Amino acid sequence: MNRTLILLISAWLSFGTSAKQGISVSEQQERISISKSIEQIVSNYVSNGVFEGSILVSDSNKKIFENTYGFANLADRIPITKNSSFQIASLSKPITATIVLILREQGKLKLDDTLARYFPEFNNGKGKKITIRHLLSHTSGIPNHFIIDGWFSKDFHTYTSEQAFIETIAKLPLNSEPGEEYLYSNPGYFLLGKIIEKVTGESFSSSANKAVFEPLNMSNSGVSLAGQQDTKIVKAYQLSAGGGYQLLAEKNMKLFGAGAAIYSNAENLYRFESALYGEKLISNESKKDLFNPDRPFSWRVGVLPIGHEIQPRVHMYDGKIDGFSSMMVRFIDEQKSIILLSNIGTSYFLKKQLVMDIAAALYNQDIPNRTRDVSLALTNGVRTGTFEQVLSEIENDKYDLDESSMTSMAYELLWSGLADKSLKLFSLINRSFSNSPTAESNLVQACNHRLTKNVHKKSEVCKIAL
Repeated sequence: MNRTLILLISAWLSFGTSAKQGISVSEQQERISISKSIEQIVSNYVSNGVFEGSILVSDSNKKIFENTYGFANLADRIPITKNSSFQIASLSKPITATIVLILREQGKLKLDDTLARYFPEFNNGKGKKITIRHLLSHTSGIPNHFIIDGWFSKDFHTYTSEQAFIETIAKLPLNSEPGEEYLYSNPGYFLLGKIIEKVTGESFSSSANKAVFEPLNMSNSGVSLAGQQDTKIVKAYQLSAGGGYQLLAEKNMKLFGAGAAIYSNAENLYRFESALYGEKLISNESKKDLFNPDRPFSWRVGVLPIGHEIQPRVHMYDGKIDGFSSMMVRFIDEQKSIILLSNIGTSYFLKKQLVMDIAAALYNQDIPNRTRDVSLALTNGVRTGTFEQVLSEIENDKYDLDESSMTSMAYELLWSGLADKSLKLFSLINRSFSNSPTAESNLVQACNHRLTKNVHKKSEVCKIAL
C-alpha cells in the first residue's frame, strides 16, 4: 500500500473523531486534499535526494500531516519513525530563550543583569555592559565561533573544557558596542546556558527538562552531553563524492551547549510551539520580549509572502549542524505551523523552499512546478553520481537558472567536503551570470578558501579568479 493511500485512509478513519471536535465535512475534505498535496510535494524532494527526515504540519492548532522519510541508520536499514529524534542545532535557541524567561518570571534573574554579575572573566568594561537581554537578542557584540583559533579542529572540541571556552570568549574583541547591532553569536547562547546553570544550581540539561520538556511531556527531547549522543537520535549523513550518502561522526556538542545541543522530534516541537499560544510556559508579558519585532529573542518575526496576496505573520527559526537540518515556521494568526527535521544536511535554501511549497498548499495557493528546478537537479546529480551530466544539461538550458539557489548549493558542496564539485559549480555560475559581480566574487572566495586548497587541477577552474 503506497504512502499517499495510507495517509488518505488515516485521514478518513479520523473523521469520526474530527466531527466530534467540531470539524465540518467540508473542512475535513479540505484537510485531506491539503495532506495529499503536501505528500506529493515532499515526495518530489525526497526522490531528488534533497530531503529525508520528519515533517509535521498543523492547521488551527491541529495536526493535519505527519510523516517520516528515509533511515535513522542507513547501514542497518532502520527507518526513521515519528519517535525518532534529531539534533535540532540552532533551533535550540528559542527553547533556551524560553527557559531564561521562565527563570525571569521566577525571580531568579533579570534581563538587565550583566555578564560581570555571573562570570569573573567578564568583570571588566565590556562584561559590565553586556546584559542577558543582549545575549538573547544577538546584540552583545560577541562574534560568532568561526573566528576562534582552532575551532575547526576536532581536538579543540575534545580537549577544551567549558571553563576554558568561557575564558576564550571573554578575550574575544567585540564587533560592536553592546546593544548597537545584530550579530549572530553562538558563544552568546553558550553563555546563557552557563547562566541558567548558575541560577538554578543544576545542569542545563536538568533545567531544560524541568522548565520545558517535562511540563509539555516532550519525552523524545533532551540535551546531548559531550561525546554522548542519545540512542534516540538518528544518524547524520551528507552527500558523498562518489554518490549516495556518507555517515558523519557524532558531534561533540559541549561547546555549543544551550545554543545548539538540544535534540527533539517533530511531535515534541509541535507541543512546544503550541504551548506558546497560551501561558503554560511563559506569560503574555514575557512573550512580548520573546517575539519583539524589533529585537526578538532568536525567533525571526515578520511576514512571509505566500502567493501574490497572502502575507501571514510568522515566527520562524532554523538550525543546521553536520548533517542535521531543522526549520520551524509558525503562522500565528491562523495557528498553522510547519516543522521540518532532516538528517541528510538539507541546505537552508532548499529546506526553506520546501517549507514555502508546503505553505502554498496549506494556504490553497498554486504550488510551484519544480520540473526544471536547478537545485533539485544538482542535488540529485551528486546523489546519483551524474553531477557532471547535470552541469552539462544546465549549460544546454535544461533547467531554470537561479543565481541564489545555485550559489547556496555551491557553498553546501564546499562545506560538505566536495570542494572539486563546488568549484566547478561556482565557475559555471560565474559563466552563466557573467554580469553579476556577486558571482565573480563568490568564485574568487571559493578559489581562495581553505577547503579548496588541495583540489586537483584547481588552477584550470580558478584561472579567472587567481
